Amino acid sequence: MGSALVRGIINQGIINEKSIIICDIDNNKVNILCKELGVTDGIDAKNVANLSDLIILASKPQNITSLLEQISNEINASQTVMSIAAGITTSSIEEFLPEIPIIRVMPNLPALIGQGMSIFCKGSYVNDIDVDRVITVLDAIGICSESSEELMDSVTALSGTGPAYVFHTIEVMIESGIEMGMTKEMAEELVLQTVYGSALLAMKSKLSPTELRKEVTSKGGTTDAAITHLANNDYTKIVIDAILAARNRSKELGDTK
Repeated sequence: MGSALVRGIINQGIINEKSIIICDIDNNKVNILCKELGVTDGIDAKNVANLSDLIILASKPQNITSLLEQISNEINASQTVMSIAAGITTSSIEEFLPEIPIIRVMPNLPALIGQGMSIFCKGSYVNDIDVDRVITVLDAIGICSESSEELMDSVTALSGTGPAYVFHTIEVMIESGIEMGMTKEMAEELVLQTVYGSALLAMKSKLSPTELRKEVTSKGGTTDAAITHLANNDYTKIVIDAILAARNRSKELGDTK
């Protein structure tokens, strides 16, 4: 997600790529991003932390403790730390970075094209300057909103992981088209435009998603046959349980950092 965020920031043109300094335990990834995007190789986390006004922590949750130990002596209260590590609370970061402004963020993959959904919550030492720094980045890659930290694991499960549910559904719909005799290209075009148009309609319509679904569904018709089949196979419960599993995993990651 870190590289997607960097790509999104650069694509939207709010920060010059040369002003973005990155590092990663995977040197090959750093080399590729530097060549492709024109960003600067910061060599190591200490150096990046020392040089940056806004520090974005994009490590895997299981690596966050090691990362914080590396940078703890390089950061001061005039800087802002933005963490996108799933499950990691602001208070747990503050244990390593006392009295440092910490803002926890959960973005998602559509940030790549400026259509992301990002939710943030503030730590104990955040001021308006810190919030403005983070919002400037998040507004450039989509929509952002503030939440209480209690909901951040749920946010992770719903919107952070959400694009994967949509992509998986798209995959399955395309497979069904192929099974019914369509070419892959035809099935992809039908499904992608249907998903795009449906999402846009849901956003612009005064009707709720439930009402829109009912608009398509005639009793005894083809849509009714599909919806009835989904209902008979506990589709709603399966989807809710899957999202709850993601929420619970986010909590576990925070507990086992």
